[in-house]
Amino acid sequence: MRFIHTADLHIDQPFSGINSEQTYIQDLLKTSNQEVLSKIVDRCIEKRVDFLLIVGDTFHQAQSSIHTQKFLMEQFLRLEQEDIKVVLSFGNHDYYQENRYWFEWPANVILFKKEEVQTKTIQLKNGESVSISGFSYEHQWVEQPMVNDYPARSQETTYHIGFYHGDNTGKYAPFSPAELSSSYDYWGLGHIHKSEIISENPLIAYSGTPQGHTKKEDQVQGVLLVDINAGGSDFGWLDVSNISWNKKEIEITEELSKKELLAAVESQISDAHYAYPLNIIEVNLTTTAENASDLLNEKEEMLLYLQESLLKSSNYKVWLKDISVLQSTSDKLIMGFETTLIDDLGRKYRNRNNFDKAVSDLLQQPAIAKYLSWEEEDIVACVNESSQLIKDKMIFKNEASQ
Repeated sequence: MRFIHTADLHIDQPFSGINSEQTYIQDLLKTSNQEVLSKIVDRCIEKRVDFLLIVGDTFHQAQSSIHTQKFLMEQFLRLEQEDIKVVLSFGNHDYYQENRYWFEWPANVILFKKEEVQTKTIQLKNGESVSISGFSYEHQWVEQPMVNDYPARSQETTYHIGFYHGDNTGKYAPFSPAELSSSYDYWGLGHIHKSEIISENPLIAYSGTPQGHTKKEDQVQGVLLVDINAGGSDFGWLDVSNISWNKKEIEITEELSKKELLAAVESQISDAHYAYPLNIIEVNLTTTAENASDLLNEKEEMLLYLQESLLKSSNYKVWLKDISVLQSTSDKLIMGFETTLIDDLGRKYRNRNNFDKAVSDLLQQPAIAKYLSWEEEDIVACVNESSQLIKDKMIFKNEASQ
């Protein structure tokens, strides 16, 4: 038995934070989601799979557009022509309501529509069969665990696989992978956008989103090609992304003029290999140069220049989304103590509980509290930026007193 497992396509989700006015980039952003789905179908046909398993959130919106729906049906019809089935469930973003769909689902599509665990059987081309157990969302949230509703492994089919769209929080069918039946041949998971193999015996995997839409989704691996037979299971990732998100650390320790430093940054970005039609880059520049404060004040000009220059030199494949400038102060004494003390304090406030205490007064202000939320990555970035601001202010005072 061979199949491709994917989830969280979000094919009508816009890409966040890319504000280029370049026509090429705007056109690419409009078509990339569809191209990713088309690539997945291409891989299904190339690899001669028995079926495509999609574990929820095919659409980003509960009410998807008629054009998006039409494109999806056309791609499924391509698979029908190759005698490849589609097993599809609905997640918390695209929870199922029948009246939302403008077209008939092709005959090769096996839909899971209920917010209850169901089991459906597929006859494979080689005469074997597989039982597939899972559920869909019919509401934005499923607060009760569903894991105990899965049946025992079927004795009437050659294989039995399960799928599950959820995580270990309270609103998304809470579960832990340890609760999934070890007698199943495979568990295909959805909802978490990071690709991850949870277990290899049995094989349990979050396929992750096949295409990142924000800077936080920079660990995309693609879709999962799975082979299962009497001898066990095998798997491999197939990259189908059209746009990649990248973070690049650049450290410059020598004293350079602004012009030289600009050229050095551009050179280090350009020297990397970029394989995708569009590669989004965020740069963290650390420098010991005394002109770092000047660079920070002129960051927007530097960013605009590098955006234009890198676009042209990369044949429109590289878009510099942002650049941060930090001045490395090493162990220099500041107002009587070393900068390592500030770093130590920063590490303290990266702790979620300590950070929440520090911002508790803000969260008690109704007018602004509803606009505030921090994930782990946001906390780290906020603390790092705050630490640097403190260093910059203290360096300024110290130099001014000399």
